[in-house]
Amino acid sequence: MEQEQRTYSRVAARLKGLACRAESPDLPPRFRTAPRRDGSAPPMITAGLPEGLMDFLLEMDAKLDQILVGQRQDQLRQDYPLDLDIQEISGAGVRFSCAEPLAEDQVLELVMVLNQYPLRLAAAVGRVRGEEGGLRRFEFTFIREHDLEAIVQFVFQEQREEIRNRKWA
Repeated sequence: MEQEQRTYSRVAARLKGLACRAESPDLPPRFRTAPRRDGSAPPMITAGLPEGLMDFLLEMDAKLDQILVGQRQDQLRQDYPLDLDIQEISGAGVRFSCAEPLAEDQVLELVMVLNQYPLRLAAAVGRVRGEEGGLRRFEFTFIREHDLEAIVQFVFQEQREEIRNRKWA
């Protein structure tokens, strides 16, 4: 069996994923996520507005985004019919289980739910690799920079939480 080369930290996770078969491992995912805002508004919008009002408007914008995403859930399920249970995640790929049979080197597009609220999704294209302990490996072959950043942030957050839990256990 080939030796896995790791350049990213990996953490255990219990995430939901949706997937569909993809044409090529080199094409970007059809699913697009927006780069994450840091909670600040563009300067042209903030000119002359009180800080409290600006905070309220940004919070309202985030809530409206959540409502719109919720309405698209049915379409997302139609576009990505394969259900995946992601057990491990890193910036290089995931380990998952799936009820559907998948062939070695099968090219998939994967959409991962990193956070329920606020909803945080990430998408990638990659190849299904070997099976180990009932889990398939999925290696990313194309991922947008902001999706990779979201995954790396998720991994760091999980590692911090694990360290805190060990400290207080």
